[in-house]
Amino acid sequence: MIEVNNLGKSFGDLVVFRDIHLHIQSREIVVLVGPSGSGKSTLLRCLNGLEVPDTGSIRIGDASWDASQNAASKKQAIQQIRLLTGMVFQSFNLFPHMTALENVTMAPMIVKKMSQTQAAELGESLLAKVGLSQKKNEYPSRLSGGQQQRVAIARALAMQPELMLFDEPTSALDPELTGEVLAVMKQLAAEGTTMVVVTHEMKFAREAANRVIFMSDGKIQEEGTPEQFFDQTKTERARRFLRQIEGDAATE
Repeated sequence: MIEVNNLGKSFGDLVVFRDIHLHIQSREIVVLVGPSGSGKSTLLRCLNGLEVPDTGSIRIGDASWDASQNAASKKQAIQQIRLLTGMVFQSFNLFPHMTALENVTMAPMIVKKMSQTQAAELGESLLAKVGLSQKKNEYPSRLSGGQQQRVAIARALAMQPELMLFDEPTSALDPELTGEVLAVMKQLAAEGTTMVVVTHEMKFAREAANRVIFMSDGKIQEEGTPEQFFDQTKTERARRFLRQIEGDAATE
C-alpha cells in the first residue's frame, strides 16, 4: 500500500535523513522510535506532503510522487497524497471558535463537498468512536488536553484516509490523559486502520505495533517485530536508546 524508496530530505546543509526505504502493508501498524533529531517527524511530514523530499519517491494507494517529476506533476501528486492521509500532531490545532463537532465536519464539507447533514452524521459517529459524543457541542477551551487530542483524531478520520499518521500525539499530555488517547489508537489498530506512529510510548509500541522501526542519525538503523526489537536488539545504538528510555521511565 505504501512504498517509500531512496527518500532524502535536507534543510540547507543539515541532512535530516537519507536513503529511506519503507514498505507498509494495508492494516499494518508501524511505530517509528528513536532519539530526538533522528528525522522521524520530518519523515511523517514528507509522507503527507507537508514537507517536500529532495530525493526518492513515495506511493500511497494510487497516488505517487517522485523527485524526478516536473513541478506540476509534483503538485498534483501532493494534493492526491494529502487526500489519502490523515495526520494527528503533537499539538491539537483545533479551531477555538468551533465546537468539537464543527471541527470534525469542516474538512469533509469543504474538501469533499459533503452536505451538512451527511457531515454531521459522520462527525457524530466519529466522536462516538473516540468516546466524546457528550462533548460534541463544547468548544476546545472547555475540553481537557486528552479530549482535544481525541477530537483531533476524529477530525483526521473524517476525511476517511487510507493512512493515519501520528506525530507523538501524547507528548503534550500528562500520564492519565495519555492513556485516553492511546486507548483510542489501540482501538483503531484493532479495527485494522493502517497507521504510522512516531512515539516515545514503548508500551504502545510493544502492544499495538506489527513492526517497530528505529531511526538514528537520519537513517533506519533497525526494524523488526516488537519482540525482535525489544528482546533481540541487534545494534548497540538501539540498545543505548532503550536503556535511556528505561532509565527515564524509572526516574518519573
